[in-house]
Amino acid sequence: MQHQTETIAIRTRYDLFSRLLHWVIAVAMIYVMIVGYSLHFMPNERIFTFFSETNMSLALVLTPLMVMRFLWRYFRPTVPYGEMLKGHGKGLVHLLHEIFYLLIFVVLVSGFLMLEKGFQVFGVIDFPRPVTNLEVNRFFFTLHRYSCIALAGMILLHVAAVIKHQCFEKNAILRRML
Repeated sequence: MQHQTETIAIRTRYDLFSRLLHWVIAVAMIYVMIVGYSLHFMPNERIFTFFSETNMSLALVLTPLMVMRFLWRYFRPTVPYGEMLKGHGKGLVHLLHEIFYLLIFVVLVSGFLMLEKGFQVFGVIDFPRPVTNLEVNRFFFTLHRYSCIALAGMILLHVAAVIKHQCFEKNAILRRML
């Protein structure tokens, strides 16, 4: 009788859907944040309105994509860290990812709840102002501003961690998402 060995393939990359969601959301979020900060320096009303409404339109698309990404992580196959992360480091990475997701959701939701007027989604569909109380709008504007700052910090931390692992520790961590 011949003895057969079964090889269990260990995943080293996320599935294509996870990778696509990651990069589409990452690029769009970075663009939206850069434009959002830049709006403060746009004195021309038409240019401001164009970029502001484009930003809000992209955020409207990003919101269900983020919900999809959040839910998909419970169904996708896991990709172990292997020797790259162990013990407390692994727990810290998981905690930081949870905070990352939370900040993205706070930024997106507060961005809509701060609106003092409706807008046109990509210039086609009217999107009404969700909250009509000016004090509530101002609260969410403040929340939006501070959560954007925190999210920018988290993005920088995320990129720095990837650079640390990839370049200095020579771990192929970036390959997981490429």
